[in-house]
Amino acid sequence: MSADAHEKAKRLIAARYVEGIGAADREWLDGHLETCSDCSEFARATERAIRSVRGVSVRVDPELVARTRQAVQLRASELRGRQAQWLPLWMSCAVSWVLGGLSMPLVWRGVVWIEQYVNLPSPVWILLLMLWWALPTLAMAAVLGARQLHASDERSHFDRRL
Repeated sequence: MSADAHEKAKRLIAARYVEGIGAADREWLDGHLETCSDCSEFARATERAIRSVRGVSVRVDPELVARTRQAVQLRASELRGRQAQWLPLWMSCAVSWVLGGLSMPLVWRGVVWIEQYVNLPSPVWILLLMLWWALPTLAMAAVLGARQLHASDERSHFDRRL
């Protein structure tokens, strides 16, 4: 019997108790355990260990349970808030691109007019056009970043109280 088969058997024994295994893997494991005494002893030892752990009763302080529940709820609301933060950013990106595309001819004329009177080098007015297009999205990203920083400050304050 190869060492890979024994490793596979040990992996399947552990997986059987954690996430479960499929029918084909169960059939292979049962067949392997019938022929391999080392792996069948490992399976029996694992089963005894799991049974003994399940039989242990632990008394937990109710205050600890309440604080843990509060921390989990805070984290869940924070994660929901993070997901909700992305929608305004994507919407502002879309609006920015559409309005930037629609207003580009007017902005182009304005930049050409400024270039004639101020004598701007070509990279500067190209940069101005790119900033015009990206400015609303950058502003929304800055607002969301500030909100996230504020939320993390509140969470660290809450964590210190715990």
